Amino acid sequence: MTTIPISTIVDDHDVWDGIGSYPDYLQNSQVFVQLKEYAFKYWRLYQGHTNQQLSRQHGYFGERGYCWLKQFGPYTAALGPDTRYERTIHQIITPASYEMIFDRIYRLAPSVKHLVVFLGVPIVYPRLTYIEKTLAGIKSMGLTKLSFLAKQKSIVNIWGEPELSDDMNDHWTSEVHMEERKQFVLRLQEFARQRNVRVTFVGGDVHCCGAGRFASSNPQLPPERDYRFMPQIISSAIMNVPPPNIVIRAVHSSAKTYELDRSTDEMMYRLFEQDVNGKAPPNNNTKLLARRNFSSYVENLSNHSMIVNIHVQNETNVGTRAYPINVPALDPTNNIV
Repeated sequence: MTTIPISTIVDDHDVWDGIGSYPDYLQNSQVFVQLKEYAFKYWRLYQGHTNQQLSRQHGYFGERGYCWLKQFGPYTAALGPDTRYERTIHQIITPASYEMIFDRIYRLAPSVKHLVVFLGVPIVYPRLTYIEKTLAGIKSMGLTKLSFLAKQKSIVNIWGEPELSDDMNDHWTSEVHMEERKQFVLRLQEFARQRNVRVTFVGGDVHCCGAGRFASSNPQLPPERDYRFMPQIISSAIMNVPPPNIVIRAVHSSAKTYELDRSTDEMMYRLFEQDVNGKAPPNNNTKLLARRNFSSYVENLSNHSMIVNIHVQNETNVGTRAYPINVPALDPTNNIV
């Protein structure tokens, strides 16, 4: 297996659903702690091709987790933060690990034009605040203890917690993680400004596909000169069954333009004006498409842009339709505050 070129980040399904996003009393229990250690042991072996003793020599880093940074040729680098080992319901990555991440990316070769950041869950994604508040209300009012609700496994899990609460807390856009998310993006902005490197996010785990971006709130500033411009590619695991269209419609309805800070806003693209069959997508959900997919990335050496294609499975399950996204390199004259 070590002869096959592969780089993987660890995510919750390498351990169990929602690892790190459960309440502290569960996360710190001996059963959870020991199961996590065994899961990471075999992730290191079968996906990381290393072990605990040799992992640091093999390029993995973090206060306790297993982040990595790799360069693919002279122009593109990839960052794989470990968003699971150190995760708690209150934080995704520890401050010490963030320092290690930024220390390493600032030491990338001067030739690097693109930094691709792989995250299990998209960092640009529609808000799910109303679902979070509903679940928090169910728990705060003690409704999970009512016998007729406790028997509904789609509402209350086996620990007596709201079933979807771990999924909500998993998101970067969860209220509890919003400040950490903001500081991470702002530090990446400063890195992009100082090093003239385009930052692109790739994430999945939402069983659909789409694209969004952070960008300067100045509409006159083209992406080529905007160090705040950071695309988000959303491409989920190929084999996962997509969610029902009613779920996509609910998420799509909250896909608005949001403000990260006074200089940066975020939004989802209307990438799917046509479905794979050439017709309008279901419920006119042009920002997220509930179909199996994968994505590919190619360097354009003539102008150092990156050509991304999201390949969406056809209705016949034979072949795909590609939806292209152009990620321009960052112009060296971008140092605009």
